[in-house]
Amino acid sequence: MNSPGDKVKISCRNVWKVYGKDPDQFFDDKNGKVADKQATFKAIAESGHIGAACNASFEVYAGEIFIIMGLSGSGKSTMVRCLSRLVEPTAGEVLLDGKDLLKVDEAELINMRRHKMGMVFQNFGLLPHLTVLENICFPLKVQGIEPARREEKAQ
Repeated sequence: MNSPGDKVKISCRNVWKVYGKDPDQFFDDKNGKVADKQATFKAIAESGHIGAACNASFEVYAGEIFIIMGLSGSGKSTMVRCLSRLVEPTAGEVLLDGKDLLKVDEAELINMRRHKMGMVFQNFGLLPHLTVLENICFPLKVQGIEPARREEKAQ
């Protein structure tokens, strides 16, 4: 259980990812808050749109292990991709260390991805031309960390 002094690393508020033509029609503004969630779910489904992430809200604390679980096709991967903006959410807020990721420019987003987040893809394979250690060191190389420090951290 988290105490009031624990630091929130990620705050996800009312995040929606709706696929289809003009998905913004379901929201009054980009904050993702809706007056009637059930009516919104119904309108999305009846219009033929796909609600891949629907009104997701949660917080992840520093040092916490947080799991997103669900059935196949329930939107887990879409949700995780929304957190890093590999997929743009339709509405809502995603804050990393208090900064709204949906409002940062491309250069700042790249910097945050390099230094503050990481993702292991479901079907990601090792880079075949690198050793296992070099594969582990690769994200540190992208961050510009010196070779000796990379290997030390990877060990």
